[in-house]
Amino acid sequence: MARVVRHGSLRSKVYQNLREQILAGCYKRGEALIEAQIAQEMGVSRTPIREALCQLELDGLVMTTPNKSVLVQGFDDQDILDLYEVRGHMETLAAARAAKHMTDEQRQALQAAYSQEVENTRASDDTDLLQSLDNQFHDLIFQGSGSKILQKILGSINTYTRHARSISLASPGRSEQVLQEHALIMNAILDRNSEQAYDNMRNHLNRALNNFLAVSRNRREHQ
Repeated sequence: MARVVRHGSLRSKVYQNLREQILAGCYKRGEALIEAQIAQEMGVSRTPIREALCQLELDGLVMTTPNKSVLVQGFDDQDILDLYEVRGHMETLAAARAAKHMTDEQRQALQAAYSQEVENTRASDDTDLLQSLDNQFHDLIFQGSGSKILQKILGSINTYTRHARSISLASPGRSEQVLQEHALIMNAILDRNSEQAYDNMRNHLNRALNNFLAVSRNRREHQ
């Protein structure tokens, strides 16, 4: 039984590693992924690589051709737009429900997470750290919604949009704007005002998307 657990853990680790690299653009769209090469780079056997590639194909991040080559699909800008559209519908609902259903303990955790976010945003320009704190803030709202379905779906969407959000957060002034937007969302939730929580989350997501699109357009123009 222990061997199965170790294998499952290794497979999950390989899958998460490859997924992050694809989403971050380390592998280009259309690039072939070679099992033997990846196995050597990661220091694992080909079995967990093969299993991870199967899961990535289910995610739509790679595709297998008739000659059995595995090609990177990744997400293009339209895919990101689609994800943000779904996120806009689902996360605004999560915020509205969190305003109604969050426990006192969850509200305290949200306040603590926001305080940590403020402290680190004003003391560091480490985008990875700021993104991690941003994830924590949103995850607490998912949990506070009281819906396992929303939590699961939004957790996946946040994983897929992580690179886009990282690009957005790295733009000048965006991290301070995020603090202001998070404060409005949090205060509405603490006031148990579901309509305001919905509207504030909607505004936050719209600004995040518009900022990502502006940064992406600027990058393309200077390539």
